[in-house]
Amino acid sequence: MLRRTALAAAFLAASFAAPSVQAQELAAPSSAWVRAVIDGLNPATRADVERRATGGNHPYEVLRVILLNNLQLANLVQPGQPPMSEVVALDFIRETAVIRQGDGLRVVPFNRADLTVKR
Repeated sequence: MLRRTALAAAFLAASFAAPSVQAQELAAPSSAWVRAVIDGLNPATRADVERRATGGNHPYEVLRVILLNNLQLANLVQPGQPPMSEVVALDFIRETAVIRQGDGLRVVPFNRADLTVKR
């Protein structure tokens, strides 16, 4: 009886986890949007994104990683502050990114042509 209950609990937990994974997959931007963003990058950044977007790496995820790396290299985090850990959202029209920093969110301006910090 205990084994059946544990098995049922594990199945129930897995069924609750599955929709969240599906929702994340559906949140990926359209290929037309990604192509427009990539076309707006300067040639060096475009080539870097296209070079890295292979083997299952989605171009949008590559953009997010490059931007996060550039933001971290810009030394925007003061001593004692938590590190920037994730790009939550990108707005290429307003050139702003929402970054997860510890338990909070931070809005950071960036240059859409080369994914660097806008000062």
